[in-house]
Amino acid sequence: MPKIAPTFSIVIPCLNEDKYLPSLLKDLSKQTNQDFEVIVVDGNSDDKTVEKARAFASKFPLTVKVVKKRNVSYQRNMGGKLAKNNWIIFMDADNRLPASFLDGIRYRLAEQPDTDLFSTWTAASGVGKNDRTLANFFNLILEIQTKLNKPIGVGALIGIRKKHFASYQFPEEEKFLEDGYLVQNASREGLSYKLFQYPQFLFSFRRVKKFGSVKLLFAVVQHHIKFWTGRSLSDDSVSRDYPMLGGAYYDELPVSQQSMIKRSREYIKTATKEQRGEIQKFVKKFFDSED
Repeated sequence: MPKIAPTFSIVIPCLNEDKYLPSLLKDLSKQTNQDFEVIVVDGNSDDKTVEKARAFASKFPLTVKVVKKRNVSYQRNMGGKLAKNNWIIFMDADNRLPASFLDGIRYRLAEQPDTDLFSTWTAASGVGKNDRTLANFFNLILEIQTKLNKPIGVGALIGIRKKHFASYQFPEEEKFLEDGYLVQNASREGLSYKLFQYPQFLFSFRRVKKFGSVKLLFAVVQHHIKFWTGRSLSDDSVSRDYPMLGGAYYDELPVSQQSMIKRSREYIKTATKEQRGEIQKFVKKFFDSED
């Protein structure tokens, strides 16, 4: 049976994103391979998001769907239903992409043809040290969870074969980590999930900061570091390199988010001897590269 070359349907849920969406659409218009369509699902924005999106209609195949329901999972699911191509990639409106990004994804899918869904590492769109640190630790957590066979997806960029999407959609009732549920459910039922280290997209941490999820991210990282390296977070080297880490972050988290730390601990306990060895090598390499 001949292989089907990957073609992409890019689904972008939006709500009042006239400041950020045009930059992403401009990046898409500059991709080195233009074999894709773009589907913008707008939640009845109050600004000029729809008008600015439609301005790109001459650049690539574009569908702009306006819905009354303001729910990111609903909007993603709606976009997925409209997709025509054999891969769907969900992106956030404030992502940024290098011109070779989609070609890079094509290369990875050719290299690993058993892939059913994927995400990629991220680089920070901000230039500050804190944003770069956040991006690095974000990637660390994604990698560890993947190696534990407990992958967590990030809605900012998730790709899935169209033929699987009807069975694994975003849960519209969830208000937090709805993207993770899709990836976990699909992986648990046998779909092959891959986390590509390259190509990387640029991720904006503005929502993470706005909703206080920075504390959650660093609390999760804190517990992983303690386990996988045996280094105390009070060590001078750790406090100097990563000043935002600290036990107080964990204590200040809401109960619902503290439960995520507990689940993270449970994931660690399920690691096999081989997984532990692989993760410890990866974490050591990560910290060596950061020093």
